[in-house]
Amino acid sequence: MDSNIDPAELIVTEELLKDFAAKPNLTAEEVYRTSWSRYNILENIPFHEMLSSNLILKFLRTPIYAKLPETMHHFMYEDLYTFAGQYRKASDPNQGRIYFGKQHAQQRKPKFTGDHPDSIADGVTEAVLHLRKWARDPVYKAVRFYQKFVNIHPFYDGNGRIARLIANTYLYGHGLTISWSDFDSKINFLRKLNRCHLNPNEETFQILTEHIRKFTISFKDLES
Repeated sequence: MDSNIDPAELIVTEELLKDFAAKPNLTAEEVYRTSWSRYNILENIPFHEMLSSNLILKFLRTPIYAKLPETMHHFMYEDLYTFAGQYRKASDPNQGRIYFGKQHAQQRKPKFTGDHPDSIADGVTEAVLHLRKWARDPVYKAVRFYQKFVNIHPFYDGNGRIARLIANTYLYGHGLTISWSDFDSKINFLRKLNRCHLNPNEETFQILTEHIRKFTISFKDLES
C-alpha cells in the first residue's frame, strides 16, 4: 500500500462505497486519491476574495459561509459518491447515522455520534455564525466554527477537510492562515479537540485555540 494513504481512511471509503458508489467498479484508492486531489485544488481557490464581493453578499440571506460546505463537498466527490454535495439524510441507510472519533482498541464503537440528519442544516448555520468579520480574536472564532462543524459531522466523508478550508477562508480576511498539515492528525490536537466535543466550555476552547495559535501564520510575517 502507498505510504501516503491512510489505511483507516481507506477502510471507511470501502464501507461507504458499498452503499453510495456513484458508478460501478470504483475502488477505494481511486476515490481517496481523486477526492484529495480535488481538495488540493480547492485550497488554492481565493474564496476569501470572492466572498468580499458586495454583489454576492446582497443576494445571500443566510450567513455567507453556510453556502460553502455543500459546494465544496460536491466538487470533491462528484462522480465518486451519490451523496456528493449533500448532507446526511434520514432516508439513507442506517437512518443517516454516523460515528466518528478514534476509540481505544478494546472499545469498538467510536466516541462520537454526528447530529441527527434533521438538525444538520440548522447546526451548520449556527456553526458559521462564529465567523463574524473583524472579530477581536479571529483564531478563536475559527476554532469555534471548526469544532462545531466537525461535531455535527454533516457529511459522511470530508468533514475535517471542508472545515479547514472554510476556517482558512475566514482567516485570510484577517491576514492569517493556519498550517493544518503541521498538526491536524497529531494526537495532541485530537485530544484537545475531543475534550471540546465532550465538554464544550470556555476552558476547553481556549486550550484548543492556544494550541492552534502556535500553527497560525500572519501574512505580515510571511512578507517580512
